[in-house]
Amino acid sequence: MALIEQLELANFRSYAAGRFRFSSSRVVFTGPNGAGKTNLLESIYFLSILRSFRTVSGRELVRIGERGFELKARVDKGAYHEELRLVQTLAGKRETWIGANRIRRSSEFIREFRAVVFVPEDRNISGGSSSFRRRFFDMMISTLDGGYLTALNNYYRALSQRNRALKQKEQAAVAAAFEPEMAVNAPLIARQRRIYAKLIEEEVSRMLAEDGNLEFRIVCRTDYPENAAEYREMLERNRPKEQLRSCTLSGPQLDEFDFLLNGKLLRYYGSTGQIRIISLLLKLAEFNLVKRAAKEPVAVLVDDVTGELDELNKARFFRTISGADQQFFTFTELPELEIFRDAEEIKIEKNKK
Repeated sequence: MALIEQLELANFRSYAAGRFRFSSSRVVFTGPNGAGKTNLLESIYFLSILRSFRTVSGRELVRIGERGFELKARVDKGAYHEELRLVQTLAGKRETWIGANRIRRSSEFIREFRAVVFVPEDRNISGGSSSFRRRFFDMMISTLDGGYLTALNNYYRALSQRNRALKQKEQAAVAAAFEPEMAVNAPLIARQRRIYAKLIEEEVSRMLAEDGNLEFRIVCRTDYPENAAEYREMLERNRPKEQLRSCTLSGPQLDEFDFLLNGKLLRYYGSTGQIRIISLLLKLAEFNLVKRAAKEPVAVLVDDVTGELDELNKARFFRTISGADQQFFTFTELPELEIFRDAEEIKIEKNKK
């Protein structure tokens, strides 16, 4: 049975128009590179949380030369079906509907289903810059906690406006006006990041125990008080210095997550293989948390990530995600694996974008 039964796209990425129907819990998009397979996964993910797993800029989602995009989906809710519709302009203005009802609050729209995505770039979570680790935790926590997503959006909106004001020496008062909003949300973001880092640490450690005696830890590092009043005082105190630098020098935008494997910093001392496997386990841990905690159905989106896995980790990967309500995969060709024997294959051709 399919969780998402139909997907429609208009002016989204490479698609001028597209309509796809799904009748299986396991769907495989096949086709040549550049045909638009990943774009389909991205559209499903966007409908689940109103964010992209590839970019923070909504402008990049709009087909070149167009003024906006539209996404629709028909979702099986068990006793009934739900029609989701989303329209977003090039300028970022968004409208959402569930059935005939206009939805004003994003938190109400994203409750229809959850999605966890696996992409080749996931290896950057362990081996890349701090921004990849922050994004990993932010996307995961936002999937489970609408309040966190709201706090995150509010904080970064205020941060952007404060940084803009800091670049103008005569706008110190304008910069100060955004500090209360930042101070309210920064401690919430820090607390939730610590809570979920601990949960992820426990999940990864449990999976590593199957492979032998490997110790995994996550250390969250912040450079600001996790108290609203103290953080606001720090922002006020640092404002003159930050005007000289034209940016805010402390806050959640600079948080770091250190991954330690047997006491050593993974991104510096881990082998390529260890970095790849820990990144995979982090994503599998995310899926486990989402599947256990979410009241909504869960979809898994897999963008051709199993090719570099050994047989042990490939088996673990497929075994873990088998608990999803629906799975979407992308490959250039349908793999000759038992798990895909009854999968629904949908071929994507470049000339039909």
